[in-house]
Formats: sequence, C-alpha cells, structure tokens
Amino acid sequence: MRKVCLAVGVAVIVLGLSGVCFAKGVEGRWTYTEPGYEGTMTIAQMGPGFVFKFKTKSKSNGQMCDFETYETPMDQGGGRVDDDLPAKGGVEDDGIKFTIAFKGDTATVDVESKGDECGMSGYFGGTYRKAK
Repeated sequence: MRKVCLAVGVAVIVLGLSGVCFAKGVEGRWTYTEPGYEGTMTIAQMGPGFVFKFKTKSKSNGQMCDFETYETPMDQGGGRVDDDLPAKGGVEDDGIKFTIAFKGDTATVDVESKGDECGMSGYFGGTYRKAK
C-alpha cells in the first residue's frame, strides 16, 4: 500500500510539472488608455497559446490599427518559461512583433514592429486596462 501511494504521489508531481504554463486571467477585453488614442485589445485562448485582436484609433487624425495575430510560436522565438514573463505576439508572416507584460488589471504592450496593419500614425503600443 505504501509503494502504491508513493508511486501515485510521484506521478501527480511529474504531471503537474510537465503541464503547459498559461497566463492566468488575461483573456477578455482590454481598454486602450494611451493619451490621444482610443480602442481595445481582446485576448482569447486558442489551443496552447493566445490570439490577440487590436482595434485602436488616433483621436487627432483617425489613423487606425485593426488586426488579429497570434502568440509567437516557440520556433520563432516565442514561448514563456512561466506566467510572470511577457507574452510575445506576432508571427513571421504578418511582420508584427510585440510583447505584453501583465500586472494586475494592467497590460503594457511594447511594440517592436507594427507591420503594415496600422496607418502611418496608427499605433497599438502602450497601456491597456482590463475592461470590467
């Protein structure tokens, strides 16, 4: 009996450590809070990763970003060791590269490349707040 309990306990620990890490509570709609802009970011779970939908607009000239992209695959430099690291977004085909760092109800998007998805003055980087 003792050997069976030990074997089951080890199996549970191994299975728990081998699971895929997901950021907790990031799915849903986020409101863009950058001065001079309005819009949203929506995050949804898709398989082991996430899909990101951005829709932002400059209040001064109407230039927009309106696109959907995915969490960067591991073979393209994506993947996270744990939930505390930023999510990397964008895939080779769309020319978009960014990271999203989550802290409480705030998400900070750091844009490396916005691809051709935004107007000349369109932008989606900066701070978002989780919509209630």
